[in-house]
Amino acid sequence: MTATPENNPGENIAEFTLPQGCMLCGGAVSIRSTPGGGSHSYCPHCHWLSRTRLRMHKNGLEIAYATQGNA
Repeated sequence: MTATPENNPGENIAEFTLPQGCMLCGGAVSIRSTPGGGSHSYCPHCHWLSRTRLRMHKNGLEIAYATQGNA
């Protein structure tokens, strides 16, 4: 296994908040995206954690929440 050390490890981390973006309670969702770890979201109101998928499009950003199970 080989690894390349980063000069500034925090340089490529993107963090943003989506008001009313929580799928469960409608609260604000904080999203953090890192190059190696993907992206994760957290709602401080209901404490929902999720792995998100981010895709850049010509007109904006698409955010998808992975489905873990269906009932």
